Amino acid sequence: MANFAERLDLALSKRGFSGAQLAAALTEAGIPITRAYVSQLRTGKQTNPTLQVLRALAACLQVSVGWLLGEDTVDSGAVEELQLRAAAIGVSASGLSDGSLSVLRGVIALARAAEGLPEQPEATAPEIPEAAAPLTEPQREALGDRLRNLRLIARMSPEEVETSLGRGAAAIGAIEEGRVTPAPVTVERLLTLYGVTAPPTREYVLSLARGERPPSWYDAGSVPVWMAATYALEQRASLIRTYQTQLVPPLLQTEAYARAAIEVAGNAGLGQTSADAAVGLIRSRQALLNHADGPVLWAVIDESVLLRSIADPRTQAAQLDRLIEYAKRPNISLHIVPIDDPIYLPRSGSFTMWRFPEAFEPDVACAHAIDSDEVITDAAAVEAYHQAFTKLSVTTTMGDETHELLYAHRDRLTHR
Repeated sequence: MANFAERLDLALSKRGFSGAQLAAALTEAGIPITRAYVSQLRTGKQTNPTLQVLRALAACLQVSVGWLLGEDTVDSGAVEELQLRAAAIGVSASGLSDGSLSVLRGVIALARAAEGLPEQPEATAPEIPEAAAPLTEPQREALGDRLRNLRLIARMSPEEVETSLGRGAAAIGAIEEGRVTPAPVTVERLLTLYGVTAPPTREYVLSLARGERPPSWYDAGSVPVWMAATYALEQRASLIRTYQTQLVPPLLQTEAYARAAIEVAGNAGLGQTSADAAVGLIRSRQALLNHADGPVLWAVIDESVLLRSIADPRTQAAQLDRLIEYAKRPNISLHIVPIDDPIYLPRSGSFTMWRFPEAFEPDVACAHAIDSDEVITDAAAVEAYHQAFTKLSVTTTMGDETHELLYAHRDRLTHR
């Protein structure tokens, strides 16, 4: 399996890019790198590009991040995860001395023999994928809507954008109307111009620009971009961990409880024009828990959530019934922080963390603020949330204790 440096060199050659041209394109798009750095990546002298740089390289060269890391085939499930893990090992081995590589090959040979696998076949030259096909009409329209919304938020006219990019660089009107497909590197430049710096938000828009997915329900123009970016992360996650201090997690809410939660939170219906539309968004989010290949949800709820009455007793009781039902599902792990004598309480409010099936993609945390979410990608900050969730998890109810406490609160409501 070819390593990262070989694949980058192949992609540059096949797409007709020089190192200087690639560095200039990415720098203009807001990912500043130098020609020397590209050369070091290409020759294997640099082996630790950030995920942001990897994604920018993949977008510009019209390949996937997985292909750059050594993935030859695109399978699903465990096979794909194992391929990406093996590719990550290949990247980490780049730059080792011949002696160290010889030792590593010996260890791999022993491991393959121990598991009854055949000897590793000779590496073959990788084949570069065909350049991405033009976006479909729905993809162009969804991308155009998003870019128009971001331009309006930035308070820029189409003429100002075209002047900033350079005359002839992009036909903004045609892009926003879905008549023209912009190159991913042009979209990178637009996002930088519009002040979109958060990597998850940029990646959400770029996933459309690269044609990696069809438009989804969260791509609707009525869904704010920051909110759509968090929904996109949620939909891709293989593991969702959430801690809620005020309300039942949206993924576990009944429709009536969700309506009451929207009203009591006073957040303008999640950017929607009606409560019905806002509840519709929550129901769309919840659909992922019913998929056979959906994520595992690990929810920790403060007991005060069960005591807080935001609706009539019937609605509250129905919500407890729903939680009791969910707590029995194999893909949902529900825990409650006791209100009496809790052992640990984090200083933060509610937060969520997402883990993804791609081996090269790090976990992301999200702090739920008053009228927006703060998506956190800094490794040290994400680790702090991991530590907090771990401490919470060892102080909460477990299994039968959770069921007993839910039933107790259910009985309290029905015997008023």
